[in-house]
Amino acid sequence: MIDAILREVGLFPYIKERGGWRDQLATETMRVPGMEGFVFHIEQAIVFNKLAQGKSLILSAPTSFGKSLLIDAIISKNKPRTVVAVVPTIALLDEFRRRMEARFPEYQVITRTTEERTQVHAIFIGTQERLLERERIENIDLFVIDEFYKLDLERNDRRSLALNTILARYGKTAKQIYLLGPSIDEVPNAGSFRDDVEFLRTRYSPVTADIIDRTDVGPSSRHLIEDLQSVERTNSLIYVQSPPSASRLTNDLLKSGLVRRSDFTQELGSWLADNFHPEWFLAKGVARGIGIHHGRVPRSIAHLMISLFNKGDLAAIVCTSSMIEGINTAAENVFIYDRNINTTKLDRFTFDNIKGRAGRMFRHNIGKVFLYNPTPEPENFEVHVPLFNPDELLQPELLMQLEDDVLSDPARRRKRAIQGASELPPEVLSRWAEFGVDELNTLAEVVLQEFAHENSLLRWKGVPAFEQAEATFGVPWNILRFSKHDMRSARAVAHFANRLRVSESMRDFLDRFVSSGGLPAQSEIDRCFNFIRGAEYTFPQVLRALNDVVDAVIGVGEVDYRVYAGQLQGLFIPGELRALDEFGVPVPIIQRLSGILPSDDFESARRQIDELGDGVRNRLSEFEIRLLKVCLN
Repeated sequence: MIDAILREVGLFPYIKERGGWRDQLATETMRVPGMEGFVFHIEQAIVFNKLAQGKSLILSAPTSFGKSLLIDAIISKNKPRTVVAVVPTIALLDEFRRRMEARFPEYQVITRTTEERTQVHAIFIGTQERLLERERIENIDLFVIDEFYKLDLERNDRRSLALNTILARYGKTAKQIYLLGPSIDEVPNAGSFRDDVEFLRTRYSPVTADIIDRTDVGPSSRHLIEDLQSVERTNSLIYVQSPPSASRLTNDLLKSGLVRRSDFTQELGSWLADNFHPEWFLAKGVARGIGIHHGRVPRSIAHLMISLFNKGDLAAIVCTSSMIEGINTAAENVFIYDRNINTTKLDRFTFDNIKGRAGRMFRHNIGKVFLYNPTPEPENFEVHVPLFNPDELLQPELLMQLEDDVLSDPARRRKRAIQGASELPPEVLSRWAEFGVDELNTLAEVVLQEFAHENSLLRWKGVPAFEQAEATFGVPWNILRFSKHDMRSARAVAHFANRLRVSESMRDFLDRFVSSGGLPAQSEIDRCFNFIRGAEYTFPQVLRALNDVVDAVIGVGEVDYRVYAGQLQGLFIPGELRALDEFGVPVPIIQRLSGILPSDDFESARRQIDELGDGVRNRLSEFEIRLLKVCLN
C-alpha cells in the first residue's frame, strides 16, 4: 500500500525492491541512465527529460530537490566533451570535484587555473573568479551556474560582477546552459538572453520538516541547549548570523553538558589545538562533538567538519550562511537561532534556504526546524539578471568586461566613450573593472603623483621591505572597492603579511597575534583567519591591479609586485602546494611536507599525498596519517 502511494505522488526513490510488479515497473522507468542505484522522483524526471532534449533551463527548486543530481545525469547520458560548472564557493568546488572524479573517471576534472587540458572529455569547475582567469574555453557543450540568484547585482554581493561576466562569456555560445537555485519565483526577461532558455519553478520536495515554534522564549542559549538535549541522538545545524555570534554561542555550548565523544574527534581536538591554537573554540568543540563552520574557518578544516557531521561524529555544527550555499549535509534538525545575516535581517528567500537544510533523502525523511524568531513575511523573490535587460543600461564595470560581439551598437558606443575618457588601456579597465572604473582612473592619477618622487616607496621588485609593503597597499586602500577582510589599515595588512612570511608554521603565526583567552581570543583568531582568506585572493589581486596601472601610466619594468603577490596567495608555501588545502590537506601538514614535495609539479605532489608513501609517513604522526585518510576521502 505504501509503495502504491509513493508511486502515486512520484516518490519513486523510496519504493523498495519488493512488492507489486506495477510499482517495480514504474520505478524502472525512473532509473537514472548510466548511474546504477539512482532513481529520479517525478519532478526530477520531468526536468531531466527537458535537459536530455538539449533544452536550456533556469531551474528554481527547493534545497532537497536534487538539482545537482541532474548535472550528473545529463553528463552520464549525453557524454558532453566539455562541461563548465560555476560554483559560488571553494567548499562547494571541492565537493563538486570529489563527486565528478568518483563518478566520471573517464573525464579530466580541472579546478586549478594553471592546469592544462590533456583529455578529450573535460569538466572545468571553478568559482567565477577562477574561471575568468583562464584563457577562453571553446566549444562548451554544457554550461552550469549553481546558485544563479547571485547574478542579481541588487543583492550587494561584490562577486556578482564577475559572475555576470562569466555568464556573458559563455552563456550564449555554450550549446546548452543549466542555471540552478532555490526558491525563486521569477526571472524577468530570461527569454531575451537565449531563445531556447526556459524558466522552470517547482516546490516539489522529497523530504519534509516539522516546525517547532520557540518564538515565545526567543533566542536563548539555555532554551537552545534544552532543545538540543531533546534531540541529542540526532545531528543538528545551528544557524547564527556571523563568526562572532558563532563564538559566543559555542562558548555557551561548551559550558553545557552536551557531548558526543569519539576517539578520533578527541584526538582531532588536541591536534587542532597544537597546530593552530589551544584557545580556538573549534578545537575545544570538536573534542566534545560540536563543530563550527563559517567563512573564516580554513577550507580543509571546514570540509572536515562537514564530513564528520555527515558521518555522525559531530552532534551539532554552529554555522553561518557559509553552509547554506549548496553544501550537502545530513542534518535532521535545523535551529534558526538568529534573525539576521550579518547586520541584515533575514529575508524570506534566505530563511527558506536555511530551513530547507532540515532532512535529507534516505537519511532523515522528516526533519525538524526550531524557530526562535518570527518568520519573515512572505514575498515574491525575483532574480534580476543584468544581461537579460537592454545592455545600454549596464553598469560601467560590467560593460567593460563584456566583449563587443555581445553588445548592441549603443552599448558599444558607450563603452568606447568610457575607454576614451581614461588614461588606462582598455585591457586594464576590463581586467580590473571589479574594483570600479572611476576608482581605477583615480588610482592612475595618484600613481602619477607618487612616481614623481624618485625615492617613492612604491619602487620595488620581488619581496618588499615592511615600509614598501605598507606604502604599496596604502595607495589603493581608500581608492579601490574591495573587501578589507577585517584589516583596519594597509599597515595592518603589511604587518600580517610579514608575520606570515617569517612564521615557520600556522601555530607560530597565530601565536604572534593571539594574546588572550576565551572569547577575546576567538576575535583574534578569527582576525588571523580572515586575513588569510584575504591573502588567498583579494590582497594579491589588489597588488596585481596596481602593478598593471603602474605599467600603463609609468612604464613596464619600473616595478614588479607579481612575484610577491603569488607568494602571498600561496601563504608563502613553495610553488602551488598551498592548493593542497582545497583537496583536503590541512595547511600545517602542507607546511611540514613542503620540504619533500615537488613544489613545481602539483599533480605529482598530490599523488604522493594520496599514496602516503614512506617519505610522507616519516614526517607525520600516526594520528596525522589517519587524519589525512579521513580528509582525502
